Order: sequence, then structure tokens, then C-alpha cells
Amino acid sequence: MILSLVLWFMAWGGVFTGIYNLTPLPSIHDPLAFFQGARALLPVMASYFCLLWALATRARFCFGLTSLGFLFYYSVMGLLSSVFYSPDKVTALYWGTAYLAPLAVAWFITERPDPLPILRTILRLNAAVIIVLMLAVLPEAYRFGFGKATRYQIYPLPFGLGEVRANGVGRYALIVLIIAFVNLAAASGKKRLLWLSLTVPALFLLMQTQSRSSLLGLAVVSMLFVLIRGINLRFLVAGPVAAYAIWVSGFTWRARGEFSSLVFLTGRDNTWQKGLTQIGHSPFFGWGFHADRLLLDSAHMHNSYLHAGIQAGLIGTLLFAAAIAVLWAFLVKSGVVRRIRAAEGPDQTLLIQSVLILGFLTARSFFESTAAFYGVDLLLLVPAVCYIYQWAFENPLLET
Repeated sequence: MILSLVLWFMAWGGVFTGIYNLTPLPSIHDPLAFFQGARALLPVMASYFCLLWALATRARFCFGLTSLGFLFYYSVMGLLSSVFYSPDKVTALYWGTAYLAPLAVAWFITERPDPLPILRTILRLNAAVIIVLMLAVLPEAYRFGFGKATRYQIYPLPFGLGEVRANGVGRYALIVLIIAFVNLAAASGKKRLLWLSLTVPALFLLMQTQSRSSLLGLAVVSMLFVLIRGINLRFLVAGPVAAYAIWVSGFTWRARGEFSSLVFLTGRDNTWQKGLTQIGHSPFFGWGFHADRLLLDSAHMHNSYLHAGIQAGLIGTLLFAAAIAVLWAFLVKSGVVRRIRAAEGPDQTLLIQSVLILGFLTARSFFESTAAFYGVDLLLLVPAVCYIYQWAFENPLLET
């Protein structure tokens, strides 16, 4: 298990850093610059190690036509496009190799003799990381307070790790809210106070950021939770609280009470149009990883499917879309959603968390580049998907 966890930490290592911290090479006399530069190499090293392992052991590719399999094929397609079409091949290959890291580590873990306990630990580690990130920006968020302009705020991380925009902070807040509420529903006694203490700052941050993608995610996960757990009078108050947060933060503050402002795309449509133009110049293969930043004056694509298209063309878009579609088809066909109530021990809580997080990330994918490039969303999605597949494999649906 130790090696698997080390590899997973290496996959996380490239977050809030990148190849830009390696040019010029950082001096050992500048500890922070050296730390940031060294971290940038960790996901690349994780991919390299897993590739050597696969070749040395002749490991079978166990993902096949699963959701993770299609993401893997998408990453390979993007890497090929990076080699042949990218205007900056070094940068593209770096981000492509980083993207491959969590998928390669998941492959390595799945081939362990008993992968489910490892995946449980990784899900808990992911939860801890997101909680720490949320708490890290909380003092600054408290200083900002509530206001019409809070959605434009940039939240600095400690120790010079970087900055996070409001949409990113809203994502952390909703993930923590999911984790806290699911554990609150399952906990008893004094443990409930621990989880309740996290819901308050998470809800505060979620409303403060006025992030529409996160508020949409709140609506989606609320419906999914009811679908999974059924209507429970103990949590009757949660529905009105969620509705109030969505209404006040999204409609009253963000949209100022105007529906047209609520659906306004804040410039995304212009970026999408520019992205489609670039895709049209290389429709089948795209321009390699990081192509939106390289070709659109550092603009971010803000749509997973268009992001996949500009990086890996129509082929990559189909592979990426297939990964999402296959995931939800599997959840329905395998009966995972309705079987969660019968899961034993920690699996029930972790399964609910995973399905809700995947529901949020799927909704988010239409307005942010969820899992189409290396980042926090990908590092949350991959182990959640892997865990659900592995649990379903070890707990097959019995025919009646």
C-alpha cells in the first residue's frame, strides 16, 4: 500500500506548479522556487515509474472499455497530438504526461492483490486535501465578507503556492459540503459535531463565491442524494437550506434578480468560438495538451468537451465524452446507485460521496474544463471512478 500512496502523492505533486517553474532552472539557494520546481516533476516521474512497471511485469491493461479506459485512450491521443501538432511540444508533452499520471497510478493500484483498501485510503486522502485547501483560503474569505464583487476575488494560498479564483474555491466548498453532509448522515454521537463544524464554513464559501457551476452542482448532488438515500425526515431541513443558498447566492447576488444575468456566459461564448476556430484548423487530431493556453492567448476553454477537442480533436472529444457516458451507463446498469444502501462498513459512505462528487463534476464539465486537463478535478474523478468500478467488481449484481 505504501508505494501506491507515494505514487498518488506524486500524481498530486504538480498541482499549483508546472513546467513554468522549471524555466529557468530554480536555484537551490531559493528554497521555495526549488520546491515548486521539484514538485512539477513529480507527476511525470509517477507516469514514468508506472510505465516501467507495466513493461517490466507485462501487466494487462485492465481498464478496457471502462470509463477510465476511455480517459486513458484520450490521454494517449492527446500525447500523440502533442508530438505532431503542438506549437510548443515540450510544454504539451509535460502536461500530457502529468495528465496520464493519475490514470497510470490507478492502473498500478488496480493490479495490486487487494486494491479496494488502497482506494478507500486514497479517497480519504483526497477528502483531507480538499478540506485543507478550503480551510487555507477561509481566513481570506472571511476578510472579503459578502458582497456583490466577491465573485471577482482571487484567494491566495499560503506558502506561496499560488492563487485560486472564486470558481475554484466554490468547487472546494461544495466538495467539502458533500463529504461533511454524507458523513453527518452516517455518523452518530459526537462525530456529528465534527462534520457539522465543516458544513458551516463550506456553505459560507459556496455562497460567497457565487460560483454558478458549484451552485448548479449543489442542486444536482441534492437530487442524487435523495435518489440514493430516499426521503428522510431527519434531513428535511437540508433541502430548504440548499434551495436558499442557490436562490440567494446565484439569483439574488450573482444575477441581481435578473434571469438574463443568471444565464450570461461571462465571455465563455467568445472563448468557445475562438476554440472552435482553432479546432477547425486541426479537426481530427487537435493541437496537443495545453493548446487553449498556447493558441488562445492563455485563455481557458471553460468546457470539457471543447477542451478535449482543441487538445485531441474530434477523436479525443469522442473518447472523452465516451468516458463520461460510459460511467453513468455503468452506474445504472450495474445497479450501483440502488445497491449503495446495502453496502457494508465504510463502503456505503464512500460510495455515496463518490457518486455525488461525480455528479457535480459531470454538471461542472459543461462550464469548466473538468478532467479534460491535469488538475484537481481529474485527481478527484479518477480514484472515485476506480473505486466504484472495483467495488462493483468485488460485489457483483446477483441475477434474480
